[in-house]
Amino acid sequence: MGFESFIALRYLRGKRKTRFINLITLISTAGVSVGVIALIVVMSVMTGFDIELRATIIGNRSHLAIMDPFGRPVLDPQHMLDEVTQLCPEIVAASPYIEVLGLLKTVGGSEPRYEGAYIMGVDIEKETAVTQIADNLTTKNGRTFGFGDLPGKKEIMLGYVLADRLRVTVGDELVVITPRTKTTPFGLRPGQELLLRVSGIAQAQMSEFDAMYAFVDIETAQMLTGKPGVDGVHCKLTSPDIAGRVAQKIESELGYATVTWYESQQAFFEALVQEKVVMYVILVFIVLVAAFNITSTLIMIVMEKRRDIGILRTIGTSTGSIIRIFILQGLYIGLAGTLSGLLLGVFLAHNLNPVANVIAWMLGVDLFNQQIYYFDRIPVAIVWQDVASITISAVILTFLSTIYPAWSAARVDPVDALRNE
Repeated sequence: MGFESFIALRYLRGKRKTRFINLITLISTAGVSVGVIALIVVMSVMTGFDIELRATIIGNRSHLAIMDPFGRPVLDPQHMLDEVTQLCPEIVAASPYIEVLGLLKTVGGSEPRYEGAYIMGVDIEKETAVTQIADNLTTKNGRTFGFGDLPGKKEIMLGYVLADRLRVTVGDELVVITPRTKTTPFGLRPGQELLLRVSGIAQAQMSEFDAMYAFVDIETAQMLTGKPGVDGVHCKLTSPDIAGRVAQKIESELGYATVTWYESQQAFFEALVQEKVVMYVILVFIVLVAAFNITSTLIMIVMEKRRDIGILRTIGTSTGSIIRIFILQGLYIGLAGTLSGLLLGVFLAHNLNPVANVIAWMLGVDLFNQQIYYFDRIPVAIVWQDVASITISAVILTFLSTIYPAWSAARVDPVDALRNE
């Protein structure tokens, strides 16, 4: 152990008359520890939400959508698919789709209810291989609904929030109104109305789909648009991470327009990243406050140890050694708080759900409403890069907090320090 380290540790132990300083030291250590715990737990929860939401979005969205560059209907989707699969073997499944903006109106009752919706026309068998639509179209008894379950009527499947707003259930009828014009004895009339029966309720665990989307088969969607062909093709890739590269290749070599799963939700993902950065900055202030406590603690120690500093300077201790003594003393406080916070933070993050359940039971409140967040538990993902950055940030702030007290200690004049001794 070096000379400076020995003196720094000796000062940390303190004496009976410096109990107040020892108490402040413990508070400073605890402050750093609490800050590190809060950072690790909050960052792990936010990362867990990010991963879960990303998986949900990828499951409900195709990895890649391919369309005509001029927005025209694709009359031969199989030809388009043959072209892109020959160019990009990364495409493992595909399904044609049509997207229609329409107005849903209930039938019967005293007053009809209206809700706007995006009506997605899909080939249910092919779409099952591309997205998780089959997993979402289930009821409480576990039955999976599909088109053709209710014979004699054209069918529609609704997101459960949309169905709740319309107050309809399986077997009820709806009128779908679309902007398509139709010819009547009195001339052209805007709006195409089609009577459909609800054949299933979807729960995608994603508010956008549950509240705004309805599903019909391709033939019904073409009746609603009055146009042949489809809008494009949904594709599933070997990995969602390569969607951007595959899209760029298709656009440059085949000239088709593409939209990746990330581009369709780009604003949402950017908001998640910004929110995580803001939370990190806010929580770092907890560590910063603890660092100020370390500064005040060291200043008090310097004032209390003026005689010792004078003696050290008299026997030939250099200015650099004095600075290193108090920097090491502050670093020991910060490292103790950082290490304890690291261990407790990781432990708490790993056991966050049992801890939350105990707190909820004690307070009699629901800390994590599953109906709001769709998850049956608090999602937690400990990313060691985040943990490392938190640890390094805490150590850097601790080091910065020691500079002024150490510099003040080095400026102590040994003559003035020993004059009254």
